[in-house]
Amino acid sequence: MFYKILIFLGFFFQKDIKTFFAPLKVTEVRVPKNSKGQKTGTVFVDLTSKADLDEAMKRNKDYMGTRYIELMVDDKNNTSTFNLPRQEPAWAKKAAELEEHGETIAETGRLFLRNLAYICKEEDLEELFSKYGPLTEVNLPIDTLTKKVKGFAFITFMMPEHAVTAYTELDGSIFMGRLLHILPGQEKKTEDDSFSNEGSSYKKKKAVQQKASSGSSHNWNSLFIGSNAVADAMAAKYKTTKSDVLDPESKKSLAVRMALGETQIVAETRQFLLDNGVALDSFSQPAAARSKSIILVKNLPAGTSSEEIKDVFEKFGELGRLVLPPAGVSAIVEFLHTQEARKAFYSLAYTKFQHVPLYLEWAPVGVFTSQTSTKDKSEQDDEQEEKESEKEEEVEGEKETKAVEEKVEDKESEESEEEPEADTTVFVKNLNFETTDDTLLKVFSECGAVSVATVSKKKDMRNPGSFLSMGYGFVQYKRHKDAMTALKELQHTSIDDHMVELKLSNRTTLQKQTSSRKAIKNKQQKSTKILIRNIPFEASRNEIKELFRTFGEIKAIRIPKKMSGTGGHRGFGFVDFLTKNDAKRAFEALCHSSHLYGRRLVLEWAEADDTVETLRKKTADRFLEGGPKKKLSRKTLLDELDG
Repeated sequence: MFYKILIFLGFFFQKDIKTFFAPLKVTEVRVPKNSKGQKTGTVFVDLTSKADLDEAMKRNKDYMGTRYIELMVDDKNNTSTFNLPRQEPAWAKKAAELEEHGETIAETGRLFLRNLAYICKEEDLEELFSKYGPLTEVNLPIDTLTKKVKGFAFITFMMPEHAVTAYTELDGSIFMGRLLHILPGQEKKTEDDSFSNEGSSYKKKKAVQQKASSGSSHNWNSLFIGSNAVADAMAAKYKTTKSDVLDPESKKSLAVRMALGETQIVAETRQFLLDNGVALDSFSQPAAARSKSIILVKNLPAGTSSEEIKDVFEKFGELGRLVLPPAGVSAIVEFLHTQEARKAFYSLAYTKFQHVPLYLEWAPVGVFTSQTSTKDKSEQDDEQEEKESEKEEEVEGEKETKAVEEKVEDKESEESEEEPEADTTVFVKNLNFETTDDTLLKVFSECGAVSVATVSKKKDMRNPGSFLSMGYGFVQYKRHKDAMTALKELQHTSIDDHMVELKLSNRTTLQKQTSSRKAIKNKQQKSTKILIRNIPFEASRNEIKELFRTFGEIKAIRIPKKMSGTGGHRGFGFVDFLTKNDAKRAFEALCHSSHLYGRRLVLEWAEADDTVETLRKKTADRFLEGGPKKKLSRKTLLDELDG
């Protein structure tokens, strides 16, 4: 009778297996293969006695050279035939799936990492791979029970050629004491793919688009409160009914009442957040970096309790702090693990909570003035000392890198090279393995100025120090029209007796949407005049006066009207108070998140002598470099087009 052991490992030689089990006697080594004739990473070893089996199992989770292996007793297979066991490690299943799909790194820009150390963090992976290019995703899954990493991760690059470079240089390298194994990753499937057919309704398609853009910061408003929640909160605060709050027949304007109610709730919320250790200054910078573990939850129904928030978010992981202001219309939820926070964010964004959709936003970095205390004081002191020493080293390193960067910038300015435009990278497939970078550059330069032309390469395991072509490459043009010309004219062109296939690199279309808003500069009060932008066109002068008169005596109000006698205003205006204290009180109350007829009012301090002409010039300087351009006549424009 033979005793069988199942071994999970990667590339190997049979003599290595016999050497590993020596001095035990190995009678047979069998290597199963899949339908394509490729090795599956598993091996069956037959031993002669039960004693040898027990002795061999002591070497479970040991290393065969630099290869980590796992052993399992094969009790179910006592015949010469074999069946793969039902239980396989997660990485083995993933590797088999990737072999079946056969997607290459050059098409997806996604890498699958395995054999990672269990102390590895997302920051470590981001630091390692960001050297090769900008990343769009770093996903390090953790176990839901132990909260430890599972030993594998996914890295997605913005540009596929950067992923190829990282794969070539890092595959087989030592990372945190382990041999890093990198495989091609499947392209991440989005819900948009499932609703791409014509039968999907507009409502479903819009929901999918909202979820896809939930991580973008272009439409975030940290202190947003829904109008329905404002009415409910006002009715509860003043012990009246919602119908009385929304009475359209009242003397005062309904829009002004809602704006003042929202302003009051925002002021109370801000004070509550300050009392609970929240740094409100971080909310005033829309272009600031965002946290990966703290979520702002908005558009909640008035009176929402903390237990209801916990029931929704605790399904995805362990929570740290939960801050819920008295009005119950917004909350701050902190997760202890970034992986669980990310899963909760993209799963719950725009989903229905009670009768309203949830609006989620990543909180700014440093939103809490204190860190979550999950460790002992001694450990926290040690970590603080380590961080301080690391900061000192980083400061010294930054000085050196700045000096190097200045030299590089000087050289680049001397060469006066133009930066490539967007969507200019062409993916070249089916290259001859003998094709070089110079050949690629020579062929594609016929269509325009080429910035970079590279053939993707990998390490030659048989000849250390040399590289082998991977059969594809990338060509980046300086202008987009040249790249499109190459796609048309050089498609299926023969290069070194190989007919190549071309397509535009798709990773450039999947870039993260960044906020176009600039950081807000804290302007000091210079006068008693306030400039109001984004005034809704249905708002009247009396409503603006009624809104601002709440905070003090008004000296003058000016809302410029449109020309040509239409009678409507132009969407901005000036309010001048009698005293600076009244103006400051109005500015601080309304500048955070006050909406009139659904449009957020934008306030700025105006100079005492600001006029419509100076405002027009400021607006032109903001949106057009060098001021407004001279308007061309129709005849001049046609002459330029013909020429």
